[in-house]
Amino acid sequence: MGIPVQIRAYLDRRQSDYQVLAHRRTTTLTQAAEACEMPLNRLVRAVILVDGQGLLMAVLPAGHVLDFDALCSLLHRNLELVPGSQLAAIFDDCEPGSYPPLARAYGLDVVVDSALDDMEVITFEPGTHTSLIQMSREHYYDLLGDVVSGRFSTPSVTLRNDRLGLLDVVEQFTPARVKRDIEEFHELPALPATAAQILQLAADPMANARQLADIIEQDPGLAAQVLRYANSSLYGYAGSINNLQTAIARVLGFEFVLNLALGFSIGKALRIPQDGPFGLDAFWQHSVCSARLVETLAQYLPVRQRPPRGTAYLAGLLQNLGRLVLGHTFQPEFFILNRFAEANPEMHTCDLEKHVLGVTHDQIGAWLMETWGLPEELVVAVRYHHDEGYWDKHATYPQLVLIANRALAEYGLGETDRAGIPAFSLEMLGLGEQQVLDATARLLENKDDLYDLARRLAA
Repeated sequence: MGIPVQIRAYLDRRQSDYQVLAHRRTTTLTQAAEACEMPLNRLVRAVILVDGQGLLMAVLPAGHVLDFDALCSLLHRNLELVPGSQLAAIFDDCEPGSYPPLARAYGLDVVVDSALDDMEVITFEPGTHTSLIQMSREHYYDLLGDVVSGRFSTPSVTLRNDRLGLLDVVEQFTPARVKRDIEEFHELPALPATAAQILQLAADPMANARQLADIIEQDPGLAAQVLRYANSSLYGYAGSINNLQTAIARVLGFEFVLNLALGFSIGKALRIPQDGPFGLDAFWQHSVCSARLVETLAQYLPVRQRPPRGTAYLAGLLQNLGRLVLGHTFQPEFFILNRFAEANPEMHTCDLEKHVLGVTHDQIGAWLMETWGLPEELVVAVRYHHDEGYWDKHATYPQLVLIANRALAEYGLGETDRAGIPAFSLEMLGLGEQQVLDATARLLENKDDLYDLARRLAA
């Protein structure tokens, strides 16, 4: 896709002097900056907000975090983010997620962060994920017309050592406070009964498919999900599966169904809002895709290093369990976290969580798993799936999850994380980068089945 018609017409009408930087298709500004071999802080981005006075475009450096309180104080307005579903109507000629910071082209008011005054050249996405537009700051300001300017952002790198004070209205939770609440199960359910029975069965060396089917059948919703999985195109069984024993014995296997049922029963026990970048819809969509990819990649490893297929799947499925705990237990903070993430999509998610709570979802998920007595390899997978430097006990699990997540991000699925698949991780596991990317592409050919499963799990 070239420059959108509305943007090209606006630039031509204003006789603009600009340069187009074409690049490979990307999904984020961070990737676009890397594709053009420039630092992210040389790009600018737009955030669309609204209140009773109407729509407003805020323009700030792409490497900065929007400070809602500072912006509202600057303008004496009570602004909220425009929902993503409405942005498509405003920028109807643009690709999803790419909104040109040219407010007048779309009839919007604009406010500009004064940090742009320090940028000699302005670079931005023109509404497509395959190019950037670059022009002088003076020329860019001329395109904006009369604007309000002020400081309402902070470089995201400063958040690692300093809090902005955006969340003074919310009680700050230290990691110790959060961990204590989790361990004491304040507002948290106990390990679901079905999950507890499955764990007990897993410890029995004489367990069989009939016993597992009996447990799953106690939860009709869980039984339906397992059967739906067995009948999906993901496993290519020629025929219709209408009972759990057949699904276990002929298609999925005992150990895999045991882990599948365990993951689904745990995930369904923690309810959070559906919407938002960290909501239930996004959680399950990413979880089922990552789990399937981790399961696939595990089969490529040397036999001595290869983890059990079902355990690998479960590591991918439950990697973000801590996010469910956050939403379930700390609801006001979870709302702020989603709001913050929507306005600052280029910021690393763990940095966002540290800023809001002082603790990250991988820490919380590992604490809960330990409390529930889940297997050590799963605790390790959850705790270290963002850490490419972890090579201690059970490292295969978090490294597989990390590689799967980075590969999915290349196709625009999942959260913002550090770009690229770590070469050392690939080398240590004996995987090739192209092998991983090819497996991801094949997986996403069946994404309709995976997304359907995710929708049903989130319902």
